[in-house]
Parts: sequence; C-alpha cells; structure tokens
Amino acid sequence: MPAISVVIPVYNTESYIADCLASIHGQTCRDFEAIIVDDGSTDGSAGIAKEFARDDSRFRIVSQENKGLSEARNAGIDVAQGDWITFVDSDDMLAPNFLQALLDAARSTGADIACCAKHFFGEGNLVAGNGKFADSGIGMPAGSEMSAGIKRCATLSPAEALANALYQNDRPDYSAWNKLYATRLWKTRRFPAGKYFEDMATIPQVFLDAGRIAFVPEPLYMNRRHSASILATAYSRKKAELLDIAEAVCSLVAGKGALLGRAARSNLFSASCSILMRTGDTPEFADYRDRAWKHIRELRLGALLNPRTRCRNKAAALISFAGRATLVKALRRHG
Repeated sequence: MPAISVVIPVYNTESYIADCLASIHGQTCRDFEAIIVDDGSTDGSAGIAKEFARDDSRFRIVSQENKGLSEARNAGIDVAQGDWITFVDSDDMLAPNFLQALLDAARSTGADIACCAKHFFGEGNLVAGNGKFADSGIGMPAGSEMSAGIKRCATLSPAEALANALYQNDRPDYSAWNKLYATRLWKTRRFPAGKYFEDMATIPQVFLDAGRIAFVPEPLYMNRRHSASILATAYSRKKAELLDIAEAVCSLVAGKGALLGRAARSNLFSASCSILMRTGDTPEFADYRDRAWKHIRELRLGALLNPRTRCRNKAAALISFAGRATLVKALRRHG
C-alpha cells in the first residue's frame, strides 16, 4: 500500500492540469498514489489525465458525472489506500518536496496533520506543460531546495491551529489543500455536497479531531488565481452561505474555551463584512445582509478590542459606527 494518497478533483481545467500532474509526478517522495477524480469534465482534462495514468502506474482515474468539488474529493477519499491523504486542486501545483517535507514533519512530531505555507500565483508565472517554475515571476519558493529533511517545523495544538486559521493568518489556514492528513481522520468525515466554502465547513472539525498539528513555514503549495476560480466570480445565493458556515463554526467551538470563541467571532465578523461587500442590495440577499449587519453591530466592539483582529477588520468595525450605508460604501471602495 502507498504511504500517501493524493486526491486531485478535476473539472474542466485542461489549461492547467498538465502542470498540476507533472508537479505530483516529480515529487521527491515516490511512495504515493495519485487519484484523479474526473468530475464529468467536458473539455480535454480527462484525456490529459489518461496520459499520466498510462505512463505512470501510480496515477489512476475515477470517473463520475458532475457533482461538484466536495463530491469529487469524497470519491477520492472513498478509494484512498494510503495511511496519509492530501488534496490538490487541479489548477494548482506542488513544490518538488511537498509530500516528503510534510510526511517528515508529521512523523517527526507525531502530528496527525502537517501543513505548509502557500504561494499565490497568476497567469504567466509558470513554464506551461512541464510543471517547472520559470526563472521569472514567482520562481522556486523559498525552502524548496530542502531534501527529505525539514529545516523548520512548529507544532500546534488543535485549538491553536484552528484559532490561527479563523484569524486568517495562514499559520495554518483552513483550506483543505496544503495539508497532509492521517487518513483515519476522514474515516467518518466527508465534505458537504453542493456547498461553496466547503473547506470552512469541514476543516475546523478535522483540526479538532487531531492530536497535534505540525506547520512547515516554507511555501510548498502553489495556489493559482485566475478569472474562473471560485473566489474571483460573482457572489450568488449559494456563495452567501458563507455566513451560515461562519455561524456554524461559532456553534462548533462553543464551550471549547475563550481562545476559540474569540477566533470564531472574529471569523464571523469578517464573513459578515464580506456579505455586505459582495452581495447586491436586493431582495435575493436581504436576509443575509440583515443578519450580517446584526453580527457586525454585536461583534464590532470585540473586534476593536481584540489584538489579533486584522487591521482591515478593525477599520471596518470603526467605520460601522457611522452606519450600515457608510460601511458598505467603504467596504466596496477598499475591498
């Protein structure tokens, strides 16, 4: 059995998938299986994936009708055979030592989850088709010259890791990717079907289920930002469910200590500002916008007094005392 299962959900990413799969193929850790879940792609993505599966027996394809990102990841979890599992979006890339560095971090610290920093990049930063970083643009991330060993690694409790994620300071974040998990954490857990922001709905509980969490500060995961990505497209009613999820996180951590309570409220304040900034002032979003404003009024003083609140949220909290319309105008101007 492989040590690591790499789950790659794929839907219509033919412009990027070759770079993604090449970066997995070129890992310094060779003991893995790559589970490519074709989620009903209608472009050439599946054909590119088949070429990798034909040339490397570690790559295999699971095909299903289009069900969305959560269900594609779940399909990969269902067939994963490794003791460890990681998720890679098919438009992203891995530094060559991503798997080895996180595996070493987990094993050396006894952690159930090992995470790393991420690097955002856009169009034109990569040499197309070969999975190697160009000399211009982002270049090879700092620390990617590491061999099997790790230069630096911090160990956090589940509460510390989740609080950091909820404060959005990225050490670690609550993305499903850029992490290596003990597969047993997913034995009875799956991503919620049909939701945006499925990571926020799932990863906080996975963190709390872990014994300890390791964090490698090198940016070994490359997250591509482009016009078709979820965060770049307009808000819909489904995307407004961000507020529901942030509220649910507050319920999840209730009674689990002041550290997590403050962090979850900070996250809810941030989500409420996002709702006011990114949704239209129309009947479709009226209930979400009213709830968001209610949360902002209730949480703004705590946001101002909390030393871990991000500067932009402190500014929003201060502006909110001038009224809802003034806050919305400021959020949209500087968002």
